[in-house]
Amino acid sequence: MSGRLTDMKPNSFKLKIALFSVFTFGCVLIAFALLFRSVVNRIGLQRIDRELQIIGDAQIRGPRSDGHWMHFDNTLASIYGTKKESWPLIKVNNQDGHSVYTSLQWPREVTASQLGIVESEGIAPDSIYLSPKFFPRIFEKSHGRPENMHIKQPRWITIKSNGQAWRFVIMANEHTTLVIGIDLVNLSLEIHQLQNTLLFVAPLALILLALGGWFLARQALRPINSITEVASGITAQELSKRIKTGDTDLEFQALITVINGMLNRLEKSFLQSARFSSDAAHELKTPLTILQGQLEQSIRDAPEGSAEQCNYVGLVEEVQRLKTIVRKLLLLAQSDSGQLKLSPVEIDLSEEIDNLCNDVQVQAPEVALRKDIVPDINVIADYDLLRLILNNLASNAMKYNREGGYIGFGLEIRNDKAVFTITNSIAMGAKINKEHIFDRFYRSDKSRSRLINGTGLGLSLSREIAHAHSGDLILKKLETDLISFELTLFCAKIPIKIKNELSEENLD
Repeated sequence: MSGRLTDMKPNSFKLKIALFSVFTFGCVLIAFALLFRSVVNRIGLQRIDRELQIIGDAQIRGPRSDGHWMHFDNTLASIYGTKKESWPLIKVNNQDGHSVYTSLQWPREVTASQLGIVESEGIAPDSIYLSPKFFPRIFEKSHGRPENMHIKQPRWITIKSNGQAWRFVIMANEHTTLVIGIDLVNLSLEIHQLQNTLLFVAPLALILLALGGWFLARQALRPINSITEVASGITAQELSKRIKTGDTDLEFQALITVINGMLNRLEKSFLQSARFSSDAAHELKTPLTILQGQLEQSIRDAPEGSAEQCNYVGLVEEVQRLKTIVRKLLLLAQSDSGQLKLSPVEIDLSEEIDNLCNDVQVQAPEVALRKDIVPDINVIADYDLLRLILNNLASNAMKYNREGGYIGFGLEIRNDKAVFTITNSIAMGAKINKEHIFDRFYRSDKSRSRLINGTGLGLSLSREIAHAHSGDLILKKLETDLISFELTLFCAKIPIKIKNELSEENLD
């Protein structure tokens, strides 16, 4: 679940790919929809224009008598049926602009000026300009137009009014102006249905495209996930892990090869560094021990209370300090290389912390102690290393405390783990960088004074020892006047009373 939530972050590459795909395809889809709508509209108008022209050509190729137009409704009924709403719109004017025939369903919104034709008021008089006696040669022919008849080029026009639209063709010869039109409501319905279809299909297409883009990005980034998984598992104790190439795409094989080469170099350098630290610590132990022995002998040989004897005592203290640093460096080197040897035994942690409180009371009687220790909590740990952690924490609490301050010791069971908390007051305004407090050789500004004995390795070493026991040591709280650390270790045995309390909580 957490991996999916991580994928949904705004800076997720897969999310960017999916959004980019949706945006790109959305733009293409909108452009295609507009183009397709335009094409459908144009094809529909062309179909209507052909239909109108076919009707007009049959009527305009020769002169027609008044009787022809009077019975033109019968012709339309035979073609389109008796439902007049489906008939085309017809308007016929003679050469004088008088109306000869107009469809009953002709829209009032469409005027002659909109059509671009001349129309006189009133209806056509009883003239004989189309009678057989005026054009005997014309009416003798059964088909075709007379040789001297001129037909004008058809003209198409679309008129819109009050939310309605009509398509008209205007055709004329020397004697008749014929206007034929069709209501575009059916074409509008087709286009509207097309729009509704696109509006329904487009979101589905975009969703499918987003899922497809997400899936393709996920597949493409699978080698990156493998690299991340392997890299996250590489620690000082697990430097031998490598990323498998397998059937990875060619674009990632070079990257994996480079990363594996880098890991090889890092492992080699780290092992050399750890080996050097371990060897150096071993080599320094012997001469320091010899030096300490000779200095102690010189102290015994020097006159009692002489300046020479005082100098030797100071040198012994410095040698002892060096031996402490060497021992801690050796333990850190062993921890880094995964060679820290543990001799785990069952330890009564409650008793050890209670003894620690007594030691602190003796060494710093001016400091107020606060204890909240649950009895009979046992852990499995290396006794010497556990004592080293506890002594380091207590020593820091005493050294960096303020005058008249306090130290609080707490021990409890939390989620089947023993949790030891040590809290102490600090000087107001003490500069402690919580980001580097576990760094090796880190000491706060005021603790740089040689009057305060310390190496800056205690907390770092204590945390490494806690990790070696599958536990942890964290900075729990840092405020202007106090600091608190929390040590967590797995319990070997939980007191019966606490077991019962935990059982009751589970039942609740």
